[in-house]
Amino acid sequence: MKKSLFLFATAALVLASCSNDVTISENTVPAGSNAQKEIAFTPLSNTPKRAIRRAAVDGTTFPTDIAMKVAAYDVTNTRDFFGATTFSYDAGTIWKGGKYWPLSAAYINFLAIANANADNATGVTWGTDDANYASKAVVVMSDNKTAQRDMMYAIGNGEVTQTSNALSFPTNVPMVFKHAQAWISFYADAYDATSGGKVTLNSITLNGAKYNGTYTITHTNYNASSSQSVAGAWSALGSTADVAVPNWSATAIAYDSEGDGVVVGDGLMIVPDDDAETADFTSFTVNYSIDGKAYNYTYTPAAKNVDQAKHYIYNINFHLHEILISATVTDWVDQTAVDVPIF
Repeated sequence: MKKSLFLFATAALVLASCSNDVTISENTVPAGSNAQKEIAFTPLSNTPKRAIRRAAVDGTTFPTDIAMKVAAYDVTNTRDFFGATTFSYDAGTIWKGGKYWPLSAAYINFLAIANANADNATGVTWGTDDANYASKAVVVMSDNKTAQRDMMYAIGNGEVTQTSNALSFPTNVPMVFKHAQAWISFYADAYDATSGGKVTLNSITLNGAKYNGTYTITHTNYNASSSQSVAGAWSALGSTADVAVPNWSATAIAYDSEGDGVVVGDGLMIVPDDDAETADFTSFTVNYSIDGKAYNYTYTPAAKNVDQAKHYIYNINFHLHEILISATVTDWVDQTAVDVPIF
């Protein structure tokens, strides 16, 4: 049972995409007309089995309160198409930013950032080292110990084609989002029926966690119609802090014969340091109570470094006399995310 939960927690965020070449009437206009088609983001998805909302986007629904900053480059005409623009949710399941496709044949490449910070605007600098908007973005994450947001980035493309005297617009442009941080989750279970219900888990605190820094996203070959790639790297990591797992209150841990346990809060997002000799956190402390008396148990893993886009899972089993902890790590699969349709 628990294995299936873990597999789900690392599953891709799957959203539908369609062909870039469409000829249906609502997406076709005569060449030379002024019928502009607005660019919008529309996630098409199923209902998630379980969504850990604040800490990590792990379900199959792209949350409507996440805005995106997007820049675009016109490959066909070798020019910046538009600079960093915020696309936010609007009625009709679309993310609108007031930008339109060109009214001539063109191939457009996009670079996007989602959920970077509280307002998805401040702290994002675009194209600081390059002349073109869609080639590089710099995100300054000043405080993720309280915000706990899953910052993601993606590239995509769309093509406006012309056949005879008609222009055809893409219905959907897929955007594959990558995670910039690492995700740490905790599961709690009573070891046996003797301890079940007699142990209360009060809190879990990750000690010495890195929570801020500068993230540079580089979009390579953005000025071409093929072989694009995108990568990100952290630098200028700052302070560390002891961060409690959010959205958790003192709860009696019941014995479960199937061993599934309960998910403790939202888990935690932390900033990975590329320096293998520098720990990304030092330990975590479990505060629990037996018969009303509180105890602290501090666990120090052998490996205290984390990697981007990885999901780290700690299973905590409570016994009346001891705590047993095991650790696993699974890939946090890149999310196949948002479509870019035209209306």
